[in-house]
Parts: sequence; C-alpha cells; structure tokens
Amino acid sequence: MAPLADRDIRWLALARFAAILGGSALPTALAFSVLSIEGASPSALGIVVAAAVAGQVACLLPGGVVADRMSRRLVMIVAELVGGSVSLLSGTLVVSGHATVATLAVLAAIGGGAGGFFYPAFTGFVPQVAQPEVLQSVNALLRLSVNIARILGTAVGGLIVAVVGPGAAIGTAGIAALIAAGFIALVRPRFVGARQGDSHPFADFREGWKAFTSRRWVVAVVIAGTLSNIGASAAMGVLGPLQSVAKLDGARSWAVITSALAVGTLIGAVIAGRVRPRRPLVLGMIALGLFALPMLALARPMSMTVIVIAALVAGISLDLFSVLWDTALQQNIPNESLSRVSAFDWLGSFALSPIALAVAGPLVDAYGISTVLWLAAACAATPPLALLVREVRRLRARS
Repeated sequence: MAPLADRDIRWLALARFAAILGGSALPTALAFSVLSIEGASPSALGIVVAAAVAGQVACLLPGGVVADRMSRRLVMIVAELVGGSVSLLSGTLVVSGHATVATLAVLAAIGGGAGGFFYPAFTGFVPQVAQPEVLQSVNALLRLSVNIARILGTAVGGLIVAVVGPGAAIGTAGIAALIAAGFIALVRPRFVGARQGDSHPFADFREGWKAFTSRRWVVAVVIAGTLSNIGASAAMGVLGPLQSVAKLDGARSWAVITSALAVGTLIGAVIAGRVRPRRPLVLGMIALGLFALPMLALARPMSMTVIVIAALVAGISLDLFSVLWDTALQQNIPNESLSRVSAFDWLGSFALSPIALAVAGPLVDAYGISTVLWLAAACAATPPLALLVREVRRLRARS
C-alpha cells in the first residue's frame, strides 16, 4: 500500500475504482433493460452484448495508435466522458420507456469503443506516473482497487436493479465514469512520453506492429494468453453454470465458486505487490496455467470443497500473472510505443471471447458438458508452453 503515499497514484487508483464500481453494474442492468423491452427476444440481449464487444475490439488498435500520438491522460479522460455520457443516455432512455434494442446496441457499441481507446492508453500511462522502482507495486495496487470495485459494483448494481430499476443502475454507471474522468484529470504524470504526432497514423500503426512482432516474448505470451482466455471465457460464461445445474447445487454452487475466484483475485493482487521474481514471466506463465484448475475440477466434477479451492487458487494465479505481465511490458517496451504494443495484447484478451461463448453451447449439445470442459481446461493450461521460447524464460525483472 506504500504507493498510496503518492497523490497521483491515489487519484489514479480512485479513478479505476470509480469506473469499475459503476461499470460492474452494467451487465446485469443491460440484461434486464433489454429483456424489459416489449417484444424483445432473448437473442436481443446477445445483439446488445455483441455490439459492445465489437465496438471495443474495433477501437483497440486505433486506440493504441492515438494513445502513442497524443496525451494519454487526455485520451483516458475523453474515453471516460464518452462512456459515461453513453450510459447516462441509455439509462434515460430505459427509464423514460423510449429504449429500443437498436438504440441500446448502438450506444453499447459506442461505449465499448470508448473502452477500446481507454485500455491501451492506461497501460502506457501507468509508467508515466509511477516511479520505476515501485512500478510493480503500483500495478498490484491498481489491480486490487479494480477487484474490490468489481465485487462491490456487482452487488450494488444488482441491488439497484432490483430496488430502483435497470435504468437507474445504468445511469449510476454513467455518473461513476464521469467521476473517474475527473479523478484522472487530477493526475500529474512524472514525464510526458515521446509522441509520434508528426508522422502518419498508418505509419505509426506499422511501427507498432513491428514493435510487437519483433519481440518474440511478447508474441508468445499474447498467443498463450489468448488461448487461455478462450477456455476461461467458455468455462466462466457457459460451461461452469451448466455443470453447476447438471451436477452440483445449481446457482448456489456457482455463486460460491465465483465468490472464491473473486476472493482469490484480491489475495493475488496483494501477493503480486510483494514478490520480486528475477524471471517474472517464468512465474507468470506457470501462474496463468493454474487458471485451468477449476475447469478440471468441474469436468469430473469433484467435490465442492476441491472446486472452491481450485477457484481460489485460480483467482490468486490470475492476478499474479496480470501484475507481472503488465510490469514486464511497461519495463521493457519503450514508452513511445507501449500503447500500440499493449493494444495487440488487449485485442487477444477481448477479440475471441465472443466466439468462445458462441460455440460453447453447440459443442455441449454435440459432445456433453464434461468433454467441452476438458477442452476448455486444455486451452487454459497452455500458457506454460510459452516458456519453450527462450526470450520468455530469460526475461529479467528490472529493479
């Protein structure tokens, strides 16, 4: 918690806390908003969710280019303002009864696009604020802030939806994003990174692609992370709930499992702020591979005790990897190209998740839940294979 002594780190942590606190209410609020529209079919919800993801994916690479050409703080502020305004407008339409599936889908796409610009800018902005010697601790603190906000936001959002209505929950998320923009405006970076404003955006993109592909350790980890995310998305979004209903105690069991995972992420962020491995990616890739444990435990399935412990370990491992990976990128990629390189990483995290969710159901119909869970676990267990790449094994932490 030592980085909290720095006022700029405090404002940045508060900004992420506010944004995630509000944003965590959006999935539940949007779901009930769409389902409350007269004549809307269940597939309408899929359209709105897909629009949000499509907007985000479409804007990640342009967002990386823009963040390396302009003030990252400005990009983040504008992204939060756009996202907050979209949520306020969506909430108003829902409350007034004028919302349609088409309008919510368009607004969701714009909000997702704002996120696509935000994340590469954020990755590049953190080392502009944090002192190099505390960069890993700052990343861990930010992850801890996000995880706490996500847990609280999901609970509070569900309460607002139940008591006041989904429109109010969406509006609350919008207000939280606007507050986050205000907090970011108070952050004073230690230095202003080199900008590529005098060059052509397409040339900047080509340079970003070259900076990404020329580093085998980055490519290997992004590929491994993408495969892991495919398995995790299918398991957490479709397969886990289905198996809980089929073999366990239904929604109650799944709530306990996901709660254990959430608690694990909190513990993982704390641990990540303290460990200092000499070869961070060796520990990071092994840790990410452990996210397959709850899928393996569910595939049989094992006892609830074993599954819950596996989920707890998976949560710890996920945040340990995330902090080590973010720090490795920020320490070893030149700041002037960091947002572009990180955009490819974010693309791997988001782009294939909708496909994994879409194909999980048909695969279950064809082969059964357990078989598909084994397949998801195999995907999630691939990250340690990245250690076959010498550059991944040999990357050293910088003090």
